[in-house]
Amino acid sequence: MKLYICERCKTPIRLSFIKGNAHIECPSCHQKYQYDEKSVKKYMLIPLVSVGFTVGTSLLFLKDKTIDVKFIYIIGLSFVIASLLEWLLVKAGFLNYEKSQENR
Repeated sequence: MKLYICERCKTPIRLSFIKGNAHIECPSCHQKYQYDEKSVKKYMLIPLVSVGFTVGTSLLFLKDKTIDVKFIYIIGLSFVIASLLEWLLVKAGFLNYEKSQENR
C-alpha cells in the first residue's frame, strides 16, 4: 500500500507499520524525507495519547487483575495504537514530510 510518493522520481514509498516512519527513504533514488516541524509536534503526542487511552481502559476493564496483566496490556496495546495512529495520521495528511537537511 503506497502512502507517500517521492517528489524526485515519483516512486511510491511504503511506510512500515512496526519500524516507525519519522524518517523514510525512497527505494529508487534514495532521497531521504523526515517530518516537517509541525508534524514533529503532532508526532510527539501520539505516544501520550496511546498510553493515556490504554491506561484509562485498563482502569475500566481490568479492575480485578494483577499488575503484571495490566502492564502487559498497557505496553502491548499502546504500541499497537501508536503504530496505527501514526499510520492513519500520515494517510490522512496530518503528518507531512519534507526533504532531509542533508539532501538539500
